[in-house]
Parts: sequence; C-alpha cells; structure tokens
Amino acid sequence: DVQYSDIDYMDRQVDFTISSSFLGLPALIDKIKAEGMRFIIILDPAISANQSNYPAYTRGVENDVFIKRPDTNEILYSKVWSFLPNVQINESLPHETQVELYAAHAAFPDFFRRSTADWWKREILEVYNNPNASLSLKFDGLWIDMNEPAAFVNGAVDGCRNDLLNNPPYMPHLGSRSEGLSFKTACMEALHRLTDRSTVRHYDVHNLYGWSQTKPTLQALHSITKERGIVITRSTYPGSGRWAGHWLGDNTAAWDQLHKSIIGACLEKGLGSWDPRVAERLGLEEKFPWFFLLSQAVPFSFSNNSLLLQRQDPAAWNSTFVDASRSVLNTRYRLLPYLYTLLHDAHAHGSTVVRPLLHEFVEDRTTWDIDAQFLWGPALLISPVLKQNERTVRAYFPNARWYDFFTEIDTGFRGQFQTIPAPLDHINLHIRGGYILPLQMPANTTVYSRKNTMALTVALDDALFAEGHLYWDDGVRIGT
Repeated sequence: DVQYSDIDYMDRQVDFTISSSFLGLPALIDKIKAEGMRFIIILDPAISANQSNYPAYTRGVENDVFIKRPDTNEILYSKVWSFLPNVQINESLPHETQVELYAAHAAFPDFFRRSTADWWKREILEVYNNPNASLSLKFDGLWIDMNEPAAFVNGAVDGCRNDLLNNPPYMPHLGSRSEGLSFKTACMEALHRLTDRSTVRHYDVHNLYGWSQTKPTLQALHSITKERGIVITRSTYPGSGRWAGHWLGDNTAAWDQLHKSIIGACLEKGLGSWDPRVAERLGLEEKFPWFFLLSQAVPFSFSNNSLLLQRQDPAAWNSTFVDASRSVLNTRYRLLPYLYTLLHDAHAHGSTVVRPLLHEFVEDRTTWDIDAQFLWGPALLISPVLKQNERTVRAYFPNARWYDFFTEIDTGFRGQFQTIPAPLDHINLHIRGGYILPLQMPANTTVYSRKNTMALTVALDDALFAEGHLYWDDGVRIGT
C-alpha cells in the first residue's frame, strides 16, 4: 500500500531536492509508514546543469558520469523537466513554451558505467540520509521515469551533428520523419563508455537506456533501505523484470484506453497498471470509476493525477462509488496470497502473473483473439466492463469447470460465450476447476491483513481433483 510522490515534491523539479511547499513531507512519510503503508518517490535520470551549488551535477562532472559527444570531452545537454533557478514561471503558458523559456540544460547519466552506478547510489543515499532531518525522505521504493531517455527537445540544445545516424534510410514513425531518430531524445551519435577503452553510440543502445538504469537503482535501494522494496520503471527491455516492475506511462480516462491498457500493460508486459490520468471533466463520473475498479484486477494498481485537475481518489466521489471501491478492494486483499504466490512463481520460474486465455487454452482457437478478458495465473478468470454504460459482459468460458468466485456455484459454462451481469460494484471473477486458491481476510493495509486468518477455496474439476500451492514469507527481507 503505497503513496507515490511525483516530481512536484522537488524544488523546480530538480532531482534529489525538496520544494519549499513540501517541507512537511518527511513527517508525512513517517506518519504513513507508522500506519502500515509505504512511500515511493520519483526520480528522473536527466540531471539539471544550470543550478547554483547543486552537488549532484558537480559530483557527476567530477566522476565523469554523463553522456558526451564523440571525439570531444563535451557533455551532451538536453532539456527535460528541471527549471532554471530564480525565474518566475508563467503557468498560463503552454508547456512547450515554458520549456523553451525556463527549462535548465540537463545531462544524461551514462548508466553503462560502474562509476555512474556508484554516483547514482550516493545521490540517492543523501536523499534518504540527509543530515538535515527536514530534507531526509525515508522512502521504501523508487519510481524512475523519462528513461527512454525522453527529452523536451530533439537531440540536444544545440542540435545533433551526425545526419546519417539521426536520419537513417529506414525510419520508424516518430513525430514526423524530418525530425529523425533524435525526436524528443538524445542524439544518436552521443557516446556511452562501457570500459575505459570501449565506447558505443547511443544509436546502438537507445532501447537499453532504461534497462541500464534499473539494476543500479535496485542495488542502491537495497543497499540503503536494507529491505526488498520495489523499483518501477517506464522504459524496459527483455531482462528488466529481474530488477524492476513496469507501468504503461500516461493514459487518460477514456474508454478506448481502458481496453488498450489490458493489452499494453498486462497481456504484453505480464505486469501491468492503469494510470488513469484524468484529462477531461465531461463524462468523468462514468469513466473513472471503471478505471479504478478494473485497476484492482491487475498486479500493480496505480492511480496518477495531473496538477490542478480534480481529485480522483475514491473518497472524492459519491457514496456509491466509495462503497463500490471498498467492495472491490476487499476482494483484491482477499486474493493477495494467491497473487503473491504468482509473483513468486514469476520471479523463480519465469511464468506470467496476468496472462491471456490463449496461454492456458492454446488449442482453443477462440481464445486466440480474446484480449478483453484475462487470467491471474492459471486459475482465476477476470471479465471486466470495457464499454460505456454497459452493465453486462459477454464473456468467453473455455472448456473447463468454472465457478463464480463470490457464490462458489458451478456456472455450467464451458466452451461458450455467455452474457453475465456486471453492476458497478462488481467485477466478474471465476475460478477454474482443478485449482486451490489461498485467501486471507482483508484489513486496511497489507501489513495488517497479513496477520489475519487465511483460508483455501477448493474448486474441483470433472475428476473431483484440485491442487494448488502457497508461497509465503515476511515480504521484507532480501533473499528469503
């Protein structure tokens, strides 16, 4: 159970700083943790270069950690989130104009270097153990963003210099073809240093940049907190899952994106989230509740709002939605032992947590085209509402016994589509015969629910057989 803090907590959105508007944050973190919750802060990779007395950048230069231009000792500067000091920002201006007028130059750390990992760990440690208690943030995890690497200018503040690398003959669609591969990212000719004698162009490792940041971030977290913690990253590559979880990025509370989220965040990535960044008021009452309720059916349920837009936590809505949220959250908490076991299986054996129906019923050709339903592991079928104003779902039940999770009644559905009710306070869950689900009574947070009574739901198959397993540990220690 986590409170996340986006870049607003920073002073002018500069990494490793705290805004004067957030001076009570350390005390708030202590209060939240005392109540059995966790706290995660965001960090962007790009480091502001136009600050006065900014140790992170000074030490980065001293340790030679930044990406450079080829055949020179010149750091490649871009623009990301951080703003210049001592400027009054006109918030009414478009974001692109604000960046042009107020954004500081930013340098990209070269995470392929050992010296960069050491520097990164040191800067994170100072946030956690700042000698000034009012600036010390006792976080439990780290959220790393903008690490494609993303930028608000193309290539660099003074342009790129290798036209062939930035505009190759075969060009994917990025903005417009004329903007080249450096569209809102680093120049392709920028150099990364793998060893003292070995370098590689950004062109060759662009898709590995987020991957290269995740391992040193997790290592820093473990070293600092001495607990398992978690790292969430926006940019991934095969192998990233060993060190970090993934979220889809910024989507809006639009009905088409609800469906796309299942495909992009869950079925393709294996570990998913909904980020219902509310973009409009019109129709919001109908859209957002379904985003929130469906988000309880994925491993990483995460709601992120934008500054100055309306609140979107359950308590900000009416009593009907509050009750619906409580009902669905309690169901999620009951299922946490099963979800936890699936996550351990994924860690230990490479299996998937959320999976499409075709992974379990590959010989059933009907399942090959289904992306509006999904499974938790092999045993729990989830059939959500994905269209506006609908209160029923047309769900497919592959050839197996399927029991209603809430009533424990055998539905009798197999190898067929069925239209089933889907009221606002209910997500359709069905247990596959032949499996045993470990459950636990819910509480306000997982710290307290983990102390509650556990139970087993045994769903027999046609041969009156069922099996299952449970992985359980303290959820904290590393290496258990």
